[in-house]
Amino acid sequence: MALLGALLVMVSPLQAAQPATSWPQAASDLQPDTVVRYGTLANGMKFAVMRNATPSGQVAMRFRIEAGSRDEDDDQRGLAHFLEHMAFRGSTHIAEGEMIGLLQRKGLTFGPDVNAHTYFDQTIYNLNFPDADAGTVSTGLMLMRETASELKLDPGAFERERGVILAEERLLDTPQARADLAVRSVLLAGQLAPLRPPIGDTIIIRNAQVDRLRDYYRAN
Repeated sequence: MALLGALLVMVSPLQAAQPATSWPQAASDLQPDTVVRYGTLANGMKFAVMRNATPSGQVAMRFRIEAGSRDEDDDQRGLAHFLEHMAFRGSTHIAEGEMIGLLQRKGLTFGPDVNAHTYFDQTIYNLNFPDADAGTVSTGLMLMRETASELKLDPGAFERERGVILAEERLLDTPQARADLAVRSVLLAGQLAPLRPPIGDTIIIRNAQVDRLRDYYRAN
């Protein structure tokens, strides 16, 4: 399939063994955009591909995992976001420290072209490739495969990333963020959302063991 100037979105649970959900349009009277090709692979992963002429010759990939902070247990608060970070810390076929170099050789810069975000109900990995050749597209798909089921979650890497997570929490702990959480706690009282901000609980982040991160990864 030609992917020149395309946006490729892959949607998957963390583990292929989970039952797949259907595309939202399957239960709606609204028709999907006809320029987007939707499909589902045999392992349950859904994909959407759209050809886009601007910018020419580039590929944007978005890998959306249907799991976020809402899927944590009480003693895992913050581990969904922690797992997002660990996706860059080594997998079966990519040693720790090699992923960024691999992407840089493909012309990507960490931040603008390579990034990820954890939300209440999803985790999204972003890759913006400057070229659309077969090797580049294959690299992006391989990284999605590694993230989906091949993360090492090495105890040493886990400890090295812990400080990064805590530093991010301090950066995000602003008066506005605390006010937003207080408002959500009132408006959504009794619901899970105010109890599961993606950044998590600092006490849990400081003390969590890697086995609980592995539990979250396997379960979701």
